[in-house]
Amino acid sequence: RLTDLSSTNRTYANGIVITEAYLRGGEVLRVGSTVIRVDKMDQPSAIPVPTATRFGRMIGASIEMRRLYPLCERIAQSDIPVIIGGETGTGKEVLAESIHEQSKRANGPFMVFDCTAVPPSLLESELFGHERGAFTGAVQMRKGLFEQAHGGTLFIDEIGDLDIALQPKLLRALQRSEVRRVGGDRHLPVDVRIVAATRRDLDREVQVGPVRDDLFF
Repeated sequence: RLTDLSSTNRTYANGIVITEAYLRGGEVLRVGSTVIRVDKMDQPSAIPVPTATRFGRMIGASIEMRRLYPLCERIAQSDIPVIIGGETGTGKEVLAESIHEQSKRANGPFMVFDCTAVPPSLLESELFGHERGAFTGAVQMRKGLFEQAHGGTLFIDEIGDLDIALQPKLLRALQRSEVRRVGGDRHLPVDVRIVAATRRDLDREVQVGPVRDDLFF
């Protein structure tokens, strides 16, 4: 089943604009400037199921979980940003910790930032830190979680709930690998891997507006 989520460029199947269609194989799709041919396999090739029943702290012996572990291992060995999706209570933070512990950053810090647990007025200070006197109550300089996670991993939990005003500042930190403390006048380089998690469908959140598409990508 192919569904178009109200895209700007529309989705075409065999030259016809569709909102939803069931494919039978042999169709040519066009999504933006990308062309895809869909073919139905006569007999799916048998994929051996890995025997491992855990990945770091993540434990599970079902076929679905065992097929997931090799992907987790490859992700852990890279340095790419990761988004983990899943309902509340499915172990997203446990998987994030496991990715960190199996990565080359295992000896570095693992810092956690929960977007739902910090008041909006303190979000920027919590992430990027602040200088002494930056605001009422800032009696001394404080490093933010980006600086504290230098050389390690910053886990951003429930990123789909991040305040829209802070999203472009987070995007800049991700793109440039640098932060500026609240009240500061210089940018500080940081070496941080980002692992984020959300219970929301970010594809749909981007469509309706609460999440910036540039931050998502």
